Amino acid sequence: VSGLLRGGWSSDDIVVADRREFRRAEMTAAHGIAAAEHNADAAAQADTVILVVKPQDVPAVLPDIAPVLRPGALLVSLCAGVTTKALESHLPAGTPVVRVMPNTPALIGAGITGLCALPEVSSEGRATADRVLRAVGSTVWIEDEARIDGVTAISGSGPAYVFLFIEALQQAGATLGFTPEHARQ
Repeated sequence: VSGLLRGGWSSDDIVVADRREFRRAEMTAAHGIAAAEHNADAAAQADTVILVVKPQDVPAVLPDIAPVLRPGALLVSLCAGVTTKALESHLPAGTPVVRVMPNTPALIGAGITGLCALPEVSSEGRATADRVLRAVGSTVWIEDEARIDGVTAISGSGPAYVFLFIEALQQAGATLGFTPEHARQ
């Protein structure tokens, strides 16, 4: 949401859904966006639905939103390991689906995201998905969906190893007598 707002979207154009009242309140307070308790309430308003749920929750969430999707609404999925075929099986026929895998540096606008689209996704739909993900970094289109799992393994998980390495360097600095601040620097 922060990236979208930095990328030029208006807070009036963004609606999130979360069943937890405190999370809705946090999102509304932090970003000035609307928040719905039910996924279907948010999805019914959207031309683009960004699905950000745990993979095991997809079979429960998609049947809830499928009946209220606007005709031609684009679904962008950030659900790791959930194929476009699996997503399609819960959606109205012809729903354009883009599967994406961003990485942690997206939190600071420096991410890299792999994207893969079903053949039904128009050039306009691809451009929309690309614009959404460029709000948090760079994008790379992957034509072979099987390679998205590789994006997850290398780009999605790779930064965590870099962070772990940097943390180990900080600990080594502290062991060598540097202050925590100097070790972090």
